[in-house]
Amino acid sequence: MAFGKRQVDDENMGTEEKEEEKAENTSENPNERETSETNDGEEVKSETSETSETSETPEIEDLETLQNKLLRLQADFLNYKARTEKEKLSSYSDATSAVICDLLPVIDNLERAIEADDSNNNYKEGVVMVYNQLMGILNKKGLKEVEALHKPFDHNLHYGVAFEECEEYDDGIIIDVLQKGYTVKDKLIRPAMVRICKKP
Repeated sequence: MAFGKRQVDDENMGTEEKEEEKAENTSENPNERETSETNDGEEVKSETSETSETSETPEIEDLETLQNKLLRLQADFLNYKARTEKEKLSSYSDATSAVICDLLPVIDNLERAIEADDSNNNYKEGVVMVYNQLMGILNKKGLKEVEALHKPFDHNLHYGVAFEECEEYDDGIIIDVLQKGYTVKDKLIRPAMVRICKKP
C-alpha cells in the first residue's frame, strides 16, 4: 500500500512539473510574441516612412514641373500680347498712310487753286478754309511736310529731277520745290520733287 501511494505521489509530482513547464513556456511565448509584434511594428513603421518619403519626392517634382509650365505659359502670353499690340499699331499706321496717300493729289489741287490768280476773293477764301480744315485733320493723324526749300539735298527725303546753276546758294542746296513731300509719323510716304543747285 505504501508503494502504491508513492507511485501516485510521483505521478502527481510529474504532472505538476509538466504543468509548471507549460506555464513557463506559455509565459515565454507571449514575450516572444510581443517582441515579434513590436519588431514587426517597427518594420511596418520603417516601411511606411520609406513609402512616405518616396511618395513626397514625386509630388515635389510635379509641383516644380507645373510651376515651370506656368511660367512658360505666362511668358508666351506676354510675348503674344506685345506682338499683337505691335502688329495692331503697324496695321493702323499703314492704313492711315494709305488713306493719306490717296488724299495727296487733292491737297495738291487745293494748293494750286489757292495759288492761282482769281478775281473772286470769296471763292479763294472758301478754298483756303477747306484746305486748312483738311490739313488740320491730317496733321492730327501724323502728316508732316518734308522740309526741302533751301535745305541740303537728302536722297532719303528728296527726289532730284534737275540741276540748275546758281551762284546764290552752295552746291547741293535745293533751290526749288516742284512737288511737296510728306511723312506720316516719321515714315516717308512721298519724297519732295526738287531742283538742286550746282555751281558752275
